[in-house]
Amino acid sequence: MLDRRRKIFASLVAVLLIVLISLAVVTVRQQGVYEPVTKLNHGWTLIYHGDTTQIQSTETYAITDKVVRGDSLILRRTLTNEIPYNPVLRFKTYQSFVEAYRDGNKIYSNGEKNYKEHKLVGSGIHFVYLGISIVEGKTLELKFYFSEDDIWNVLPSFEVLPSNYAFGDFYARHSIALVIGLFLVLFGILALFLSAGMIFYRMKFFQIMMIGFLSICLGIWTLCFTKVFQLFSYNLAFNTSLEYSCLYISPLPLYLLLLHMRYKQIGKILWRGLITVASIGILIFVTTSILNYTDIVHFPQSLWVFHAYVILCVVYLFAAVISKKNLLDTPTKFLAAGIFTFGAFSILELIRFNVMTLFRLEHTMLGITWLPLGTLSFIILLVMSYIVYTYRLMSAKTEKDVLKEIAYRDSLTGIYNRAKCQQIFDILDSSTADFAIVSIDMNGLKLVNDRYGHHEGDQLIKAFAMSFHDAFAEIGTSIRMGGDEFLAIIRVEHIDEVEVALAKMKVFQERNSKKLLTPLEAAYGVAYRHEFSNSTNTNSENTELADSEKVYQLADERMYAMKSVMKSTLVRK
Repeated sequence: MLDRRRKIFASLVAVLLIVLISLAVVTVRQQGVYEPVTKLNHGWTLIYHGDTTQIQSTETYAITDKVVRGDSLILRRTLTNEIPYNPVLRFKTYQSFVEAYRDGNKIYSNGEKNYKEHKLVGSGIHFVYLGISIVEGKTLELKFYFSEDDIWNVLPSFEVLPSNYAFGDFYARHSIALVIGLFLVLFGILALFLSAGMIFYRMKFFQIMMIGFLSICLGIWTLCFTKVFQLFSYNLAFNTSLEYSCLYISPLPLYLLLLHMRYKQIGKILWRGLITVASIGILIFVTTSILNYTDIVHFPQSLWVFHAYVILCVVYLFAAVISKKNLLDTPTKFLAAGIFTFGAFSILELIRFNVMTLFRLEHTMLGITWLPLGTLSFIILLVMSYIVYTYRLMSAKTEKDVLKEIAYRDSLTGIYNRAKCQQIFDILDSSTADFAIVSIDMNGLKLVNDRYGHHEGDQLIKAFAMSFHDAFAEIGTSIRMGGDEFLAIIRVEHIDEVEVALAKMKVFQERNSKKLLTPLEAAYGVAYRHEFSNSTNTNSENTELADSEKVYQLADERMYAMKSVMKSTLVRK
């Protein structure tokens, strides 16, 4: 009942945080958006392939001729009084070198060097400052030089804003993508730092490292894909290369994570299929990267290959989960839900992109992508899967450690037992260090059992064990060998404190005897490993090493020698 309440409380807190963050994003967006934005899509003259055309609106005009690398297109119009004071023209282009002229004077250029060198030009948002002087009646001319084939089929949509609002308005309108992208990147960096700390403490780090790497890749891709990465870099070629690199490499950490989490937990066919799909992803990333950075085939032209690979991944993972749906544990269910969520968003994104491109609907609702939300959902479900997976591993390890600890503990007194003693003996025998063993035998246990019963005998054992353990806790290991026999093992750094510990034990015995029917009393014997040496120097290299059993036997003999001379009615003669 308590666990259920905690789960409900945690869920409510998570929902509340999501609501508060959403309200914060909406508030920031409302404060940052500039209204009204002047649309400048009408009144343009288009010059393309030597033909001049008066177009009604750039948003509705479709380029019917095939766009070929090296083609150019000119848009020209006269500026009117609808232009605000100190204006900036804002528009988006794909893989094009752009120049802007006002009355024949160049006022803007982007991508010329890469275009002339046949390198990737890049896509992004252009902010063209039209000048602080009066612009009414001036002629604005925009020239676009296409750097890739089939990259344009519609004209840009143009917006004009005052220069002090142009940038802030853009980022405010894309605040959701900005917040999601930054969150994923920061979360990924935190995960990588955490994995580095886990390496230092020799903990399992690979899974959280892969989640961090994947989160960073998807976060950067989200920022680049929605063009808000221009907040940090206005190099459109670099931004585009980064966008595609992060997109193409993102399956790698995901599949490495799956391989690590499912190692020896799935059949050979599924395992080989997982390796095959992961290998194909690596091959695609390496090949497309080489082709892009050697300027043979740029990333945008190889996008169809990645789209086909995404479909393959979704189909394979869907088939794998369906075939094992009755055998899925909770972590795998979260993982499957995350993959299917991201897969569904990815498939919808492919449909949206291709329908938008085919029917030239970029300036409609199809021009808006919801993939960043799918990415965020995927990372959240992936983290939940990892948390549950780690929790189960830790629970299993804790249970194993507890059972192991129980196996080495005496059930009556709680101190270590004979099994633990043998384990420590093996460790001592594998080293050359000196040590001491104190063999202890209680007096009076049989008398108490016969006279008062075994319950009182158990109370006597527990009281003595407490005295014994408290005395030796700081210098060695206290062990109950069985019945009324006890043993203390003291390492080399504390062998000079044995007599002090024995004196403490006597004091504790007297104190703990007050509540018992019979006083606590014991005989003991102490033996040291160095006593079996041919040298009195415990650090000598010529020291003959005795095993732990020999030292224990000597301590036991001395304990019985002490018992034989003790003048006590509790000692059995």
